[in-house]
Amino acid sequence: MSAEPIVLIGGFGSHWKDYRAAAQHLANVAQRRVFIANLTRLSWMVGGLTDYEVLLRRAAAAIQHALQVSGASRVIVVGHSAGGIIGRAYLGDRAWKPHHHAWHGYRHVSHLIMVGSPLQELSSRGYRRASRAASWVARTYPDAYYADQGVRYGVVRSRFVFGKRDGTPLERMAWVNYRFISGEGEQWGDGVVPTQMSTLRGAACVELEGVAHSPAWQPWFFGDEETIRSWWEPLMRSAEQAAAFPTAHAVAGAG
Repeated sequence: MSAEPIVLIGGFGSHWKDYRAAAQHLANVAQRRVFIANLTRLSWMVGGLTDYEVLLRRAAAAIQHALQVSGASRVIVVGHSAGGIIGRAYLGDRAWKPHHHAWHGYRHVSHLIMVGSPLQELSSRGYRRASRAASWVARTYPDAYYADQGVRYGVVRSRFVFGKRDGTPLERMAWVNYRFISGEGEQWGDGVVPTQMSTLRGAACVELEGVAHSPAWQPWFFGDEETIRSWWEPLMRSAEQAAAFPTAHAVAGAG
């Protein structure tokens, strides 16, 4: 049987083609085949505004395709930003709305690695309106919910910039983003997601320094093989050393 492939789920508002270079870097570091979930800007618009089931179906199709092509029994899911929320929801055995599908994805996933993802129930009123599904996932599947089913959870986060209302343009942008997501702008984060929101009890946590959320800034989480190696290898070592991930594993990152 082939080595478990990786399915990469991109972040909010992205197109799968945006991750082609990232997928190649990840494949080189992991020495595994990487499939990219077919999410487009249109699917994110539809999913974000109307029904996240659109996004889950596309992620599920990518995972099924990877299983069929590779012959593996499980995949490693790597979700960037909101892609981590989609991966977390895919594992679930419950449906958010009556017409939704419960995917029971924990049967098909060995590792869920969430990179720069908001993982706590969202306290910002504005963000809750924009993404009620994210808060539902956090409430319904708290912590490393399927660890007892063999799913190993990993979190990658970064201290890239401290948000300041009256700071530099980058600090002001971070302040707006952090405040939108968590209600508090003055804190550390990756430029989009506050560090405190990328925490999940029971998951390994690799905290990087100076690594940004997206390619709008450099270096970013998937920008080159050195940066990917700085979080991939510690998480894989943790997986090999224990039946479940330890609570936290912090390392200094690239940048």
